[in-house]
Amino acid sequence: MSLPLIVTGMHRSGTSLIASLMKVIGVELGDRLYQADCFNVKGYFEDLDFLEFQRSLLQESCPPGDPGWPDWGWTEQESLNVDHFQTGLATAQGLIDSRKAQGGLWGWKDPRTSLMLDFWQELLPEARYLFVYRLPWDVVDSILRLNSGIFSQRPDYAIRSWAYYNRHILDFYRRYPDRCLLVNINALLSQPTQLVKLLETKLNLAVKSELDDRAFQTIYDPNLFQQLPIDRPLVRFLQHPELPYLSILEELDWTADLPSHFTPQPHSDSLPLEIYPLWLHHEAVQAKIQLETLGNSAAGVGEIQAECDRLRTHIAWMETSKFWKLKVKWSELKGAVARSINLKSSQL
Repeated sequence: MSLPLIVTGMHRSGTSLIASLMKVIGVELGDRLYQADCFNVKGYFEDLDFLEFQRSLLQESCPPGDPGWPDWGWTEQESLNVDHFQTGLATAQGLIDSRKAQGGLWGWKDPRTSLMLDFWQELLPEARYLFVYRLPWDVVDSILRLNSGIFSQRPDYAIRSWAYYNRHILDFYRRYPDRCLLVNINALLSQPTQLVKLLETKLNLAVKSELDDRAFQTIYDPNLFQQLPIDRPLVRFLQHPELPYLSILEELDWTADLPSHFTPQPHSDSLPLEIYPLWLHHEAVQAKIQLETLGNSAAGVGEIQAECDRLRTHIAWMETSKFWKLKVKWSELKGAVARSINLKSSQL
């Protein structure tokens, strides 16, 4: 029996690691895979035909001229022309037929599939889905350290893409919960054999149950998968109550088959939201410093370090400014009034 398993999630969220695990336990991911590079030395495990098809279709379906990153299907309008997907039906069916003929458990991995789930569901109603998510600040940190594309100029695009992708995943999971697994990569790393059990028990997939801790260690290199400490300013800012990212993470954890169990930090200082873009820029500059240092470019490091120092000084001024402190207190007062009104309304 031929049965497809589709692995997807936001870029830089651990989908390649999950795909490598699927290959070990018997999922056929294709013969022509995207080659490993300095950004992913263990490999991407992405079928080139599916990858190029989805990349092209998503680019064509983005609003023309809208700023963003069409390669990932994300632009500032966050408005994909899903009707245009229908122009790719024949190509998609050909890709399915070429892989389906092999029989057994097969599939593909590509983060872009997160934005085309309904398209594939129509063609593969029997498919199973393995969704992976990662803490938002770790995704942002990973993307910024790539120092590539528009993200080095607009670091806010990284977190906004994270939200966009995961909203699509949550929507699809809620409609087809019996055919989906949603796992947090951090939780999986602490208990890798749990994924095999979930594939067998929830999705009823006949996979090889040979993945033990020793086999997992040959696949996973902790040096290649960093997690930011909770006291990093970026972590604190992305939990700001006026930003949507913590609430999306909480939805993911509430829905997930293997949640992160992340505990939000209290916002006792309530740093002003206006500092948020500066901190994102600061993190991007820090990423450049790391890359330049690895490349042994002393001149480049000096220039970037000066920019980093300037940003840090500006941020420190904003944090201590009486104006911003008053603004924070005013925001807190407005929030308290809003919560009071909501509470009274719910009691009526």
